[in-house]
Amino acid sequence: MEKSGSKNFGLVLAALALVGVVGYFVWSSQQQPAVAPIAPTPPTAATPSAQPARTLPSSSLENRPVTPPTPAPAAPVSPKAAAALEEIDTVLRDQSISQGDAAKRLVALATDATVPDQMRNDALQHAMNLLPDEGFNSLDALLKTKGTPPELLDLVYHEIHNRPVEVQLPTALLLMQRTGEEISQQSRDLLSFHLEQDYGDDPTAWAKPVEDALAKAKQESAAAGVPK
Repeated sequence: MEKSGSKNFGLVLAALALVGVVGYFVWSSQQQPAVAPIAPTPPTAATPSAQPARTLPSSSLENRPVTPPTPAPAAPVSPKAAAALEEIDTVLRDQSISQGDAAKRLVALATDATVPDQMRNDALQHAMNLLPDEGFNSLDALLKTKGTPPELLDLVYHEIHNRPVEVQLPTALLLMQRTGEEISQQSRDLLSFHLEQDYGDDPTAWAKPVEDALAKAKQESAAAGVPK
């Protein structure tokens, strides 16, 4: 009877212990802070990634056909221009032609109004390189012709600055007679410089002063022993 009572008392203790453990866990769960539910993340639009610049593969660039530029058509050369070019080339290259004859042929080409201006210009420049001072008056016909282009007259005007006064004065007097043209005033200024006086608009008024100045220059050259 005593053993049965002890056994029952042990069971009561075990039951009380179990109840205490369960109670402790219930109390602990009530003390934890409530955790707020996590709101679902709303779907966002996908950000498009930057697209790299599109380039052709190197093989496509290498194999791409290249169209060469179309050359501009060459200006047709007239028979007269071709003949003038051939004449200039012949005169300058042919060693059998004397310098005097070469100069005459080039002067004739520069004086010919049917020859294109560019060829006349070239012929005149070559002619003046060959003409001696005493032969410069072979250009007189060119200077007296009314239709001579101003560019050719300018070439002659600038050339005489490299020549002695015996060439400058008579040539400038011819150029001054081209009344109404710019070259006329330029030549008048050159004459006034040498003669130290302006004789007016009438070219004939300059003739005697130019003649006297040439005679004086000739005398001075002779006295200095310079052949003319």
